[in-house]
Amino acid sequence: MRAIVFKIQAISLVGLLLLAGCKKSEAPANQTAAATPAQTSAAPTDQTLPVSAQTFTEAELDELFAPIALYPDPLLAQMIPAATFSDQLEDAQKTLGGKSDDSSIASQNWEVSVKSVAHYPSVLKMMTDKPDWTTAIGQAYVNQPQDVAKSIQRLRAQAKTAGSLVSSKQQQVITQGEVINIEPAQPEVIYVPQYDPEVVYADNGPSTGEVVAAAAISFGVGLAIGAWLNNDYDYYGRGIYYHGWNGPGWIGVNRNYVNVNVNRNVYINNNFNNINLNRNVVNRNINNYRTDLNRNATVRQNNIARNNLNRTNIDRNKVERSDLAREGNRSELPNRRAGTGNNRVADRERTQNRVKTGNNLPNRSSANRQSASRSPSQRPASARSGASRSGGNRSGGTRRRH
Repeated sequence: MRAIVFKIQAISLVGLLLLAGCKKSEAPANQTAAATPAQTSAAPTDQTLPVSAQTFTEAELDELFAPIALYPDPLLAQMIPAATFSDQLEDAQKTLGGKSDDSSIASQNWEVSVKSVAHYPSVLKMMTDKPDWTTAIGQAYVNQPQDVAKSIQRLRAQAKTAGSLVSSKQQQVITQGEVINIEPAQPEVIYVPQYDPEVVYADNGPSTGEVVAAAAISFGVGLAIGAWLNNDYDYYGRGIYYHGWNGPGWIGVNRNYVNVNVNRNVYINNNFNNINLNRNVVNRNINNYRTDLNRNATVRQNNIARNNLNRTNIDRNKVERSDLAREGNRSELPNRRAGTGNNRVADRERTQNRVKTGNNLPNRSSANRQSASRSPSQRPASARSGASRSGGNRSGGTRRRH
């Protein structure tokens, strides 16, 4: 019996020893596992992130939106959401073939923003001719909507400072606080601006109004405003939003010309209150385009900095030249005054010399008087002979008396 109890105790002791050994062996393993993430964890760079999480820098966004930042807000508010549906844009371009057909567009299953853009063939062609750029526009708005709004405003401020962005018969440039809106200036018609992004944002010095703007931005033929322009842009607020043709400004002006009852379910519908975006656009790989975009953004920033520096130097040189001319005039003034004084002294000396010279000349009046007082014997012979003849005639013979 004792032997059995001893064996049980021995077995229990061995079990306890084995259990303790296992716990000791597990502790370092757990510690190592816990330490490993802490040692290897580091903030991933944008290049190491998945495509869906990559973001754009301010310089890249400015480069990306520079070609369209000066477009009117109603059109811009349709182009950006449509950029997330690049496949539908390509289908629209193939279906319409560069034409605008309202009936054909309304019958398609495209997203409403794509249908809106499809009414403007030149805009649709631009977006389909540059698929990577269009995809990047969509990715930027899905991931960074507020940064996109800031970029558009930043670019508009640059164009306004350069004198390129002004109100005209085609567009209204409205500044409210720090926000610059661009709206159609005429009812029923919207104009798409045409400009060179390398020129329109450059600092050309003080604005000279419409002359500079006309040279920087031109407009083609006016395009129709229809019920499909059902979005607008609220910068630093809601972003792109659906207005349903209820609102002030250009919306109220054009509402009288837009039949909101036609194709109501196509463009005017409460289902459009939420702007539809294809968020899967962020999964598209455009790394090669991103590389070019980054390089072009760097070049653009350097050019802007260089232009601003040159403009500053030009303005500084103008100021310095003005200062030099002003100082030169001031330094010449005492000399001029001194010269004037010297001239006056010289004039007095010349006058005095003339007086002296006049005093040295014979006194003509006194000479005449002396000549008149001479005796007859001192007069010239011709004068005496004349006098004798005259005297002889007067005294020659006694007059006869009768």
